[in-house]
Amino acid sequence: MITRAYDTSKDAFHGKKREGGERYFEHLRAVALILIDYLRVRDYELLVAALLHDIVEDIMMWSVARVQREFGDRIALLIQWLSKSSALFDLNGEREHLYHRRFQFAPRDFFLIKLADRWHNLLTLHYCSKAKQRRKIVETKLYYLPYAERELILLHEIEAAIDSIEKTWSKKQ
Repeated sequence: MITRAYDTSKDAFHGKKREGGERYFEHLRAVALILIDYLRVRDYELLVAALLHDIVEDIMMWSVARVQREFGDRIALLIQWLSKSSALFDLNGEREHLYHRRFQFAPRDFFLIKLADRWHNLLTLHYCSKAKQRRKIVETKLYYLPYAERELILLHEIEAAIDSIEKTWSKKQ
């Protein structure tokens, strides 16, 4: 199933690039590798969900129902937790706010993937504008670090990534 998720994700994101120019799929792969290498996750359903974590949010042809049909209930539930609902309108950041409010009810498995995702996003944030970097760091401190601390997942890694970015700002001034 991991191979199927890998291939599915690679095909679904074919041609999509991240801000740094690398294939979008490399981000999905990196999140799965963080689960394997840093968090020692061996649960294949978590690894499948990591490989698919952006598919519903970013690929129009994919829905939680399709993930459920093709990969099962638990993976679909994780993808549902990981995805910002397109049904929520984004009036003044309301979509983001509602998404982050759900964190308080999320299962620990969600945080394994979400915090790995956030850490990788921070590690690649240098490709983004300074304004976006600031926005993402504020968001991380406000919404992600408290859960990294509570769940003891990648806390020091995320803090180190933030420190590294903030130090580059002070060097440029």
